[in-house]
Amino acid sequence: MPLAKLDGVDIYYEREGAGEPVLFVPASWWPLDPWKLQVVPALSRRWETVIMDCRGTGRSSAPEDGYTVSRFAEDCAALLAHLGITRCHVVGFAIGGQILQALAIARPDLVATLTMTATGPGSRNLVGAPREVSPETHAQMREMGFEQYIKSHVDNDGMAFNPTFYHANRVAAAALADALWSGQSTVEMFRRHERARLTWDALAAAPQVRVPSLVLCGEDDKVERQGSTPVDTARRLGQAIPGAELALMPGVRHMTFWDGTSAIDALEDFLARHPIG
Repeated sequence: MPLAKLDGVDIYYEREGAGEPVLFVPASWWPLDPWKLQVVPALSRRWETVIMDCRGTGRSSAPEDGYTVSRFAEDCAALLAHLGITRCHVVGFAIGGQILQALAIARPDLVATLTMTATGPGSRNLVGAPREVSPETHAQMREMGFEQYIKSHVDNDGMAFNPTFYHANRVAAAALADALWSGQSTVEMFRRHERARLTWDALAAAPQVRVPSLVLCGEDDKVERQGSTPVDTARRLGQAIPGAELALMPGVRHMTFWDGTSAIDALEDFLARHPIG
């Protein structure tokens, strides 16, 4: 089993394909398994894909501390060093976009391009007010049970998928839900990762990014998150990151890379236009 021992933490990872390396980082409480559905099979035909379980998820170890965006970014840098990768493309989904934004700011030498996908604003909403962990999450989890709550996060035609795509691809949506559940451990660990979303201000940090950047989001990703939505955040990030490209996928909701293939096409186009070196 490919484990990188990084300062006392075991980080599980997988590599596939050949070519310029692309590091994919999921939402912090997601395991790496969803990337293996649709994304890695497409990208590994041309690039080397590197996917990982963040600390506390999947097959990585679960230390007592370190559940912040900055620390996750340090884990990414340590993993790249372990793998001998000195420069790569990085792609993050949801809080994974925040993690890689932090990496691009701290270590621009490592990051050839940055793609932030369906990324939230972090500690402050779009008008600058502080954000908190939603109490509804815990109430829903108690009512539904942990497993069903996790799976329902992606297996639906409201927040997650365009209804037309969802009902035509029920098997794919269910497989994504199973992949997401496969890397969960405990409710407490989920809560630690949930709180990690509030340790980074993505909009305030955006002007510090100095690498070619793609802000990618579904045009219909309008999930209300205490004063923000992913698509409105994407528009703000696209304006705030110097020289960033903004790509809003028509008809796509929160499962950006899995709700059809348009987001994968946009990512491949961006990477092809920004070769390393």
